[in-house]
Amino acid sequence: MKDRIVSCQVLRRFSFDEWGGTETVVWNSSKELLKKGHDTEILCTKALCNTPTEIVENLPIKRFDYYYPYLNLDPSKKNILDKKGGNPYSKELYDYLLQKPELDIIHCHTMQRLANTVRRVAKKRDIPYIISFHGGFFEVPKSEIDKMMKPLKKTFNYGKFFDVIYKNNRFLEDADGIICVGYNEYLSTRNKFPKKEVEYIPNAVDVDKFRTIESNDFRSKYNISSDAEVLLCVSRIDYQKNQILIIDLHNELKKKNENIHTVLIGPVTSKEFFEQIQEKISEYNLSNEVTIIKGMAPDDPDLAKSFLAADYFILPSIHEPFGIVALEAWASKLPVIAHHVGGLQKLISEGKTGLFFYRNSLTGLVEKFYEMREKKTEIIANAYKEVCDEYSWDNITNKLIEFYKRIIDKHHRK
Repeated sequence: MKDRIVSCQVLRRFSFDEWGGTETVVWNSSKELLKKGHDTEILCTKALCNTPTEIVENLPIKRFDYYYPYLNLDPSKKNILDKKGGNPYSKELYDYLLQKPELDIIHCHTMQRLANTVRRVAKKRDIPYIISFHGGFFEVPKSEIDKMMKPLKKTFNYGKFFDVIYKNNRFLEDADGIICVGYNEYLSTRNKFPKKEVEYIPNAVDVDKFRTIESNDFRSKYNISSDAEVLLCVSRIDYQKNQILIIDLHNELKKKNENIHTVLIGPVTSKEFFEQIQEKISEYNLSNEVTIIKGMAPDDPDLAKSFLAADYFILPSIHEPFGIVALEAWASKLPVIAHHVGGLQKLISEGKTGLFFYRNSLTGLVEKFYEMREKKTEIIANAYKEVCDEYSWDNITNKLIEFYKRIIDKHHRK
């Protein structure tokens, strides 16, 4: 096995203005791979960012033309698919991967047609490819899938003919390995593919990003009272993330004369859900008590400052494969209250590193808020120690490299 591994990180989109958990993992692990002497680059479509090529912090990013194979798909619906749920083809990406001179392994961070593009290239070049699950592949509710497919109503899917020809249903079956960031999904994947290399590699966080903030003007900048208790949620504004429950929590606490301010930060990937949140805020007369920031670049100082300025981090997701924002909250010494779902069940130890509420219950969430107020000093200390000991990008990327080596070696022997 050679010391230097050449890889590609393939994902559906990569925009610094539309950031999420997948982008965070790909960005940080890729930078660590470069630091450790390996070569990698980020490859994606031009969805949400038309810049074809750029190098940021020595990391090459290439974006390719793409298309959705549907007739009668208007630009507004295409934009919705770009944000969430899109399943495109990209011949440009296929050609680039096929012609790239040196390549030991392809790491795919998306599913469906782009994953099958990777599969086809890997077979032609006789190199291994692996797939990472970032979005709860086995846990996405049918109701959410139906919402993602809504823009495709009254369109004709001519891509289904290509899907059959290219055997698009085989991208998981033929993969040399699968990485799961969520432990529950890891167990489900091992059960479904008992003979395949499946690895649990959780996400990580840069703790130093929060240690280096010397002064914090976040509250004054966003007109938040210095004596208010701040509820923070940093996630895509989307029905999956369920931030509307935080607005309900705020209203219940207000009834109890609590001095609360809610901050929601994240790109809007569901306009319909965002409008529902706004309607709730208006209904409860909370416009002066809720701040919504529709996305921040990952290196925006205000993002780290928001964690350090808050008092509680609330994560009410309907499903969540891992929950990297929980690590960011721990790194900023911010206590986490989360819905008992998905990978969060493995990540958080109830009563030790965070608190859970159950069955999407507002009553349960209110109860956990008051319980956290009593226990947060001990919980913060436990969570901060755990994130420092277990979830550094250095440790996680070392596990990734070992997995790459195992997959490459097994492929060559086969």
